[in-house]
Amino acid sequence: MINVPKSKLHSLSRIVADVTGDGHLQLDNKRGVISFYSKKLNTIKNEDKRFFDLFEIKGHVYKNRRGFGGRLTYGIFFTSKDIATYLAGKGVPAGNKTSTIFYVPNWILDGAEKIKKEYLKGIFTSEGSIYCTKSKNKKRWRIEIEQYKNLRIKNYGKMYMEQIKNMLENFGIKCSPVRFGKKSKRSDNSFTIATKIDIEKKYFKRFNAEIGFDDKKKNKKLLKVIAGDMRG
Repeated sequence: MINVPKSKLHSLSRIVADVTGDGHLQLDNKRGVISFYSKKLNTIKNEDKRFFDLFEIKGHVYKNRRGFGGRLTYGIFFTSKDIATYLAGKGVPAGNKTSTIFYVPNWILDGAEKIKKEYLKGIFTSEGSIYCTKSKNKKRWRIEIEQYKNLRIKNYGKMYMEQIKNMLENFGIKCSPVRFGKKSKRSDNSFTIATKIDIEKKYFKRFNAEIGFDDKKKNKKLLKVIAGDMRG
């Protein structure tokens, strides 16, 4: 029986966020598999370490050239029905996430600050981006996070994003209202729609201090924007 001590709940929170973001949980009567994907091998190795530190299991790493224009990406999977069942019980959505209703788990929402921060760091590292738009020679920097939901359950996706927004604002990081983005047609002829929020540049310092990205490229860009802002 799996039992994660209270002292490691922040580590569990991070794994829950990672699998919810760039991972997949497969669970049926026969087996359970947890997988995670990234363009960077180092990210995969870090996930392997998190699982070993918490569950004493090593993952199987593989290379993949499907999607992303044939660019090399990496995956890791952990085969354990016990761990998959445990993570599902802790709020990791099983199956196709775009067609599944899920929320931020209550034990995270009601947990200590460190638990909440690790969840937000994991979700933003997986699903977040930092970008700039220009209008009349004026730059506008934003951090954005978005997830796609099947059109028929889009309001549940909005409710999940409202939870993320409220968590951020409890750390003093103001966000835009939750909004819907573009629609996409899937291979099964169903439609998905993006739900998203933005963080404006004036809150970048606060975001970096409280949450941050666990990704070198994203973090480097964030720090460059902050440094430019500090120079005026």
